[in-house]
Amino acid sequence: MNQTQRPLAPHLQIYRPQITSILSILHRLTGIFLTSGTLALVIWLSAIAEGKFSYETWQIFFHHWLSKVYFFALSYSFFYHLCN
Repeated sequence: MNQTQRPLAPHLQIYRPQITSILSILHRLTGIFLTSGTLALVIWLSAIAEGKFSYETWQIFFHHWLSKVYFFALSYSFFYHLCN
């Protein structure tokens, strides 16, 4: 019996991504990114609980320009995840 070998599933080289699959992946990635935002919130709240010196130390860290970019991306992720 002569059988041809056919693939069981489409390969990634021939698969064309659809907008729904891209948005689904982006939704999952923003959810993962929001987890890091929750960690930043816990650090900030624990710094408040520890006292003035710890709070001021973390405030210096959070006022860095890279932290501001991080929080902007975090707010975008939050609103995208919320609206999705």
